[in-house]
Amino acid sequence: RLSFPTSFKFAYLFLPLTRRTYCNMGEPDTEEPATMLALHHEKFGGPAVDRVGQIARPGSPGTRQLLVRVHASSLNPADFKARSGAQKALLSHAWPQVYGFDFSGDVVSVGAEVGGAFAAGDAVFGMRKGVRRGCCAEYVLVDADICAKKPAAVSHNDAASVPLVAITAVMMFRACGLQELPTGGEAAAAADRPGPRVLITGGAGGVGTCAIQLAKQLYGASFVATTASAGAKTELVRGLGADCVVNYREEKFEEVLLRPGAEGEPAPLFDAILDCTGEVTKCPPLLAQGGGICSILKAPTVDALREWLRDSETERVQRITFGVKGFLQSSMGGGITNCVTGARSLLRQCEAKGGRYAHVIGTGNGEIMQTIAKLMETGRLRAVLDSTFPLSQGVEAVARSESGRAGGKVVVEVIPEA
Repeated sequence: RLSFPTSFKFAYLFLPLTRRTYCNMGEPDTEEPATMLALHHEKFGGPAVDRVGQIARPGSPGTRQLLVRVHASSLNPADFKARSGAQKALLSHAWPQVYGFDFSGDVVSVGAEVGGAFAAGDAVFGMRKGVRRGCCAEYVLVDADICAKKPAAVSHNDAASVPLVAITAVMMFRACGLQELPTGGEAAAAADRPGPRVLITGGAGGVGTCAIQLAKQLYGASFVATTASAGAKTELVRGLGADCVVNYREEKFEEVLLRPGAEGEPAPLFDAILDCTGEVTKCPPLLAQGGGICSILKAPTVDALREWLRDSETERVQRITFGVKGFLQSSMGGGITNCVTGARSLLRQCEAKGGRYAHVIGTGNGEIMQTIAKLMETGRLRAVLDSTFPLSQGVEAVARSESGRAGGKVVVEVIPEA
């Protein structure tokens, strides 16, 4: 049960490109052919195509970019799914392709229009936009607006494990209609109101481990239920704040959570349901009146695809096949998309309860990263690492991530922690 956001595949399917630029590369240095070490693949295939070796190093940053010396990155299922070539009939790729959406490192140089937000020497972390990767390497070019300054007390390894999964979790909660806890005088008034009841499937995965913590720390949840296998993963999610853990290998969560109480009273329902395991069709009976359901794996909505296309700024760096955007933006195209993906049925079921259904595709987001940085700085959000591999063992890191057995994130360490 993978709980990382693999919805990138839907973005690929609806965004075939006639031409693709390798976006983590800047203009090549003219003085000398600089290279760097990177975890990459030079063709589609299985694990056998993964390589750690020298490739061209990025050049100078664009006007709104930062050149970052990477200390650590982390892996997500979207990485090895892209390597498998599931979209090779739709996309034209430039080689090599470098792993990694997430990064933590030091700013080497700053673009002319970045202003005073960042300076050379700053420690920053974040997630690259759209389907741009390239972070499992010694250097990477990133847009300044997706970065946050890394808290001094947080290691680069921990910081690199968080961006994609935390951004995705926050987007899911917002899509369900939950509001972040207020600060100042409003906080006391909010404390007097009961917090939302939250269900998160796949609590031991990357998004799940962040979502459990955020449910309590950022959204004030009064009760968090999740699914996990018995043993170490159940202990993990309980330690993160889960109040109820259903062993999905022995029981069906959709049945357990609907069982009447000891006195025969109906089971309380959930205000927000986050589907991180592709089981969203089982969730509508568990939804409370006026609540929300969000998935990252199944039933993408046309709204999700439109929002991802806009927020990821794909058109700025990649050409989209003629007709695709027009189809998605049209009412007919939107209706067909929702029908084919199964989103229409879920929308209707949730609307019948006065609620909402949404699908999200995570992308780099500086505003959310600022929130995540503050939570990590104050100890309210902690990284959950399954394992750490040096860049030289990047191929083994991919194998661990791809195994589906990781409890938390697999980190690729580019510069060893002191």
